[in-house]
Amino acid sequence: MNLGNKILELRKKKGLSQEGLGEKINVTRQTISNWELGETSPNPEQLKLLSKELNISIDELLDNDTKNILIEKVSNTEALAGLILKIIKIVLIGIPSFFILLILLNILYKNIIRNRDTGREIEESIHCKLYGEEHSYSVTYEEYTGRIIGAGGDSYFYDILDLGKYSDGHQIFNIINDYVKKNGGTCAMIKERDLNDVVNMYIKEDSLTKTGLTIVIEENVDYDISYGEPFWLEKYNYRNNTYEKLPLISDNCGFNLPAYSATPDKPLEIKQDWTCMYGSLDKGTYKIVKDADFDSDRPIDEDDIFYLSTEFVID
Repeated sequence: MNLGNKILELRKKKGLSQEGLGEKINVTRQTISNWELGETSPNPEQLKLLSKELNISIDELLDNDTKNILIEKVSNTEALAGLILKIIKIVLIGIPSFFILLILLNILYKNIIRNRDTGREIEESIHCKLYGEEHSYSVTYEEYTGRIIGAGGDSYFYDILDLGKYSDGHQIFNIINDYVKKNGGTCAMIKERDLNDVVNMYIKEDSLTKTGLTIVIEENVDYDISYGEPFWLEKYNYRNNTYEKLPLISDNCGFNLPAYSATPDKPLEIKQDWTCMYGSLDKGTYKIVKDADFDSDRPIDEDDIFYLSTEFVID
């Protein structure tokens, strides 16, 4: 069953309309319809939301078993090694078996390393509140193996939990989260600087026009996060199945410098006018992207910027 049919089947089992499912994962009814018709496909973040809402793993949703992929790659490597062994036996039949073994092991090792699929590099951060203070730690690791490529941020967790002795990114996050929870604190995971899991940003009803809108920001966690007026727009390209940043018609459009905060019980509203930057928008599906900043005394990195986004449609 293809992805579109699977979304349709699971949506109906949950008793959701296209509009109802779209509201739950912050996309339009037309977007859900396009997915079910196979005209477009959800991006990775949307797949994550679909998986959660439809109560199915991403692998099951895509019929994509990562384990089988890895096994197939290893099998191909073993087959290649076997072919090389036969060739060596034919060509180098006069060489003592000891040297043949050495050559074989060397070739096999190089092919396994070259063909090993470690997945893409993933950057994740954990931001925690403990004893009235905020602490953060960030790790970049290999998707499949968990091998750490880089890590850093708040020295509090590094020192008290001796994080330098661990080599698996997943393990580090579990250790931090368990420690904080046992001591009465809370943590939130932030993947690739995307705050959409801890902050809800949506468009105020009846505020959308071709030249602007009003954004509502509601925090789901009690952290000190600030939001400014700056933003940019991306338009969905149906041919490439990706969002592409809109070109500016002017780069002399300034924003007010003050930053604002929100709390779980006090949403923040920010009016966004793109007349100067983009003019009047044509028909299409768009995404507005804003940056945010943790106001912690111990940030992940002073230069880190975190992002919020939400979709909208111009008819």
